[in-house]
Amino acid sequence: MNNYISFETIDLAKKLKGYNMLFNYRMSNLCVKAEPTALMPVTVFVAGTEYNLEDVANILRPDDFSFDVYPKNQNNLQDIITGVLDAHPEFKMELKTDKAEMEGGADTQHVFYTMPPVDKDRRKLLNETTKTFHKECMVNLDVTYADLQARLVEPYTQMSPQDVDEARKGFKKVYDKAREECDKMLQQKQNEIEEGYQRYLTEYNDRINDPDSDDDDEMVLSHDADVEALFN
Repeated sequence: MNNYISFETIDLAKKLKGYNMLFNYRMSNLCVKAEPTALMPVTVFVAGTEYNLEDVANILRPDDFSFDVYPKNQNNLQDIITGVLDAHPEFKMELKTDKAEMEGGADTQHVFYTMPPVDKDRRKLLNETTKTFHKECMVNLDVTYADLQARLVEPYTQMSPQDVDEARKGFKKVYDKAREECDKMLQQKQNEIEEGYQRYLTEYNDRINDPDSDDDDEMVLSHDADVEALFN
């Protein structure tokens, strides 16, 4: 394979991988589970300066469906809440108080976030949005591959038939692999959404069958009085 074709092959693979990475990133922000990448869009403004969330808070993931966000400076608690709310208004939020480790020390607070339940309506919305993102990714893969083929018409005239055939097979292999990865990510997300829906149904049925439970518990976003007080 000549150097020109080798370069084009590497360039094609890089471009197609970029589209798949964008697709994966967008899906990670359709939160069924507590994906760390879902916090990447969160920015926090402190005294007029914009920071990434990890710059101003320590983040723990106690389980697959929640985050604990601990401010590095308690004065930034309200700013952190605002930043997460702007990026993910669907997260359920609860303010937690951490007792001081030493007697006479000051208590601190952190925010506990849980992912919203995948009820029937959210299941439909997530599936529709995921399919839209998948379609956009596939279009980008197809257009990039088609553009390459058009650009190679002239260079192919300078190559032997054997080299042209080898080049075409190499490009097709890269293209097919990218499409397969895109389809695989779609299937994985759809499976995750379905698992979330089944989890919701199980928890909902458990509440219905438990006479001591509140049927509306966690069916809507909570309104924590302590959190609301921060903004008053």
